[in-house]
Amino acid sequence: MLRDRGDLLSEAFCTEMMRYVGFDERDRAALRRFAPLVLPYRQAIAETFYARLQEHAAARLVFSGPEQVERLKGTLQAWLSELVEGPWDDAYLARRARIGRVHVRVGLEQRYMFGAMNVIRLELLAIMRAAVPVAEHAPIATALHKVLDLELAIMLETYREAFVERVQALERQHTHLLEHRLVQSEERYGQIVEASEALIVTMDAELRLVLVNGHAEQALELRRDAVAGRSFLELFVPHDLHGPAALLVDALLEGRRPGPLEVVTPTGGHRRVRWHFTTLPDAIGRLVCAIGLDITEEREATERASRAERLASLGTMAAGLAHEIRNPLNAAHLQLTLLERRLKRAAGPDLPGALGAASVVGGEMRRLAELVEEFLQFARPQPLRIASLDLRRCAEQVVALISPEAAASCKQLSLAPGKPVLARLEEERIKQVIHNLVRNAVEAVPVGGQVRVRVEAEPGWGRLEVEDDGPGLPSHDAPIFEPFFTTKPGGTGLGLAIVSRIVGDHGGEVGVDSRPGRTIFRVRLPAS
Repeated sequence: MLRDRGDLLSEAFCTEMMRYVGFDERDRAALRRFAPLVLPYRQAIAETFYARLQEHAAARLVFSGPEQVERLKGTLQAWLSELVEGPWDDAYLARRARIGRVHVRVGLEQRYMFGAMNVIRLELLAIMRAAVPVAEHAPIATALHKVLDLELAIMLETYREAFVERVQALERQHTHLLEHRLVQSEERYGQIVEASEALIVTMDAELRLVLVNGHAEQALELRRDAVAGRSFLELFVPHDLHGPAALLVDALLEGRRPGPLEVVTPTGGHRRVRWHFTTLPDAIGRLVCAIGLDITEEREATERASRAERLASLGTMAAGLAHEIRNPLNAAHLQLTLLERRLKRAAGPDLPGALGAASVVGGEMRRLAELVEEFLQFARPQPLRIASLDLRRCAEQVVALISPEAAASCKQLSLAPGKPVLARLEEERIKQVIHNLVRNAVEAVPVGGQVRVRVEAEPGWGRLEVEDDGPGLPSHDAPIFEPFFTTKPGGTGLGLAIVSRIVGDHGGEVGVDSRPGRTIFRVRLPAS
């Protein structure tokens, strides 16, 4: 049992665990002899420990940022000192219990405790084998195993404590009727519901969730214990469709559904779900069962196929049109140049006006020529010449090229420092991608705004991010990668379409997260 007050675990638990692992005065003495050899390696062990945790996405989520990690490294070094120096008294056990409760509070999953303790164990044993005479290995290794097992037992006891408290809280919040319905539903439909590939959600008459199946958990990135008792409207229905709960449910049950509903997951993802509602018989009231079909991938596949078909048609048309326009455009530009020369040789009061008009026509012809060139780039992509190159170096060159223009507009453009990131790419094509994204961002931000470029490595990929604090996209589902869609006055709508095509040809991915005041374009390219 755990005490209701204070930080100490019960004396019975501590005494039992000390006795169970056999941690005695000989072990304490062995650890004190070993302590001076460990202390110089504390920082290296801390670096290894947190580097291992950073390899796992679920473990990374518990950290608020690099500053917190650095603080925790210092805490771990102090923990290592106390581990081998002692004293192993009640105060020691109380501090260990507090550390365990911190892990519970920040959400570090319990399974990582075993792996983390194993990392510490292996590092300490390696130091022992390297620095301690063989004759001393046995007592020191035994003492290390015992004290680390004691540490692990304390940590796990804090998880058990938290679990007990959570269960007790749920028991206080939920009525006996809800528990009865939950048990009855799980017994009756558990195997069928869990085996189904549909998203199945069961609610009471007030739309409070009673049951969520595993596929709904996975697709919508939810945890059952985190959504039990919460409103279906809050989790699955956009705010503009909420309305009175009873009216919405009645409408859905009668088949008057507003098409697929969009669900925003906790990580910011968007899923489209087509729901079907029905009622289930119940001894006391009615239960509402919502069965959802996740059509996100199906819709995206359809959109990709449709986009590819449109791109092929537009590409053929654009190539022919650009070819037909280019030759007469060049001839017209040549004749305009000759006309300007003749006008300059002529004299008369209308000469400045004629030259001004010719200059305007020339400018428009140059803009048209640039548009034709964009058409050709979009319509006739050339075979790639892939090589292993530094993605960061490409970004540096583009940022250096656009920085003077940004500074002249009183806007800040920066590239976050970092190491080289090798990726499989064609340099000029990827520079074009970066150039289009950075220039769009610079044009989007107001005076005094910031554009930040980041290049980082992740397993299997090189990632480029272009972030700006502009007004954002008109909506998250705006077809920004479609040809000729643009939000800029005078824009061609081909810049992001070219970005999408080039990244796709490289076997990469491009996406965007946008809200007012913050838009991030992310490009992922296969790592070298």
